[in-house]
Amino acid sequence: IIKMWHNTKITASTWRRFIGVGVILQIIANCGLGTLALRNVTLIVDPPAVRRSHNAKLLCLYDLEGAPLYSVKFYRGLREFYRYLPSETPKNKIFPFPGIHVDYTLSNASQVVIRNVGFGLSGNFSCEVSADAPSFSTAMADIQMQVVELPDKQPSLWTEHDRYEPGDVLRANCTCPPSRPKAELTITLNNIVL
Repeated sequence: IIKMWHNTKITASTWRRFIGVGVILQIIANCGLGTLALRNVTLIVDPPAVRRSHNAKLLCLYDLEGAPLYSVKFYRGLREFYRYLPSETPKNKIFPFPGIHVDYTLSNASQVVIRNVGFGLSGNFSCEVSADAPSFSTAMADIQMQVVELPDKQPSLWTEHDRYEPGDVLRANCTCPPSRPKAELTITLNNIVL
């Protein structure tokens, strides 16, 4: 057989058939692994706008499609602050990060709860999910978290006089307590926006 192989001429069409069969075998192999693949990784901030000094829940949703979970990692910017590894004891690991106070008891493979959120945490958060053998696939999702401060009182309206006649000049001031982002004030007179 070896002698026959050496005497056989390999033409361009033979190479094309050989490569075609190789591509088909690779597609079949990938489809077999595709049944155990990681899909639909999504990150949600709850609530969508987090009030300063309140808690934020980061929900990392994913579909392993039957593959075993290797790890889930949460990042603020490029820096990891929480990791879940089901194969280790303890499964949860928290990394120091200024301003991030993870609630260990409420955090797991699909969520991290951050207590007492401050303005410095406004910005990009991401979660990275990795499946274990045989697929070893990894996917990541990210989201912007906004930390807000609502005004502690209603806006106040001051006018120069208590009564006005048609043709009088109206001087008024509308003031809102501090907030972040800044409150947008709109003044209306007789249902007309000024």
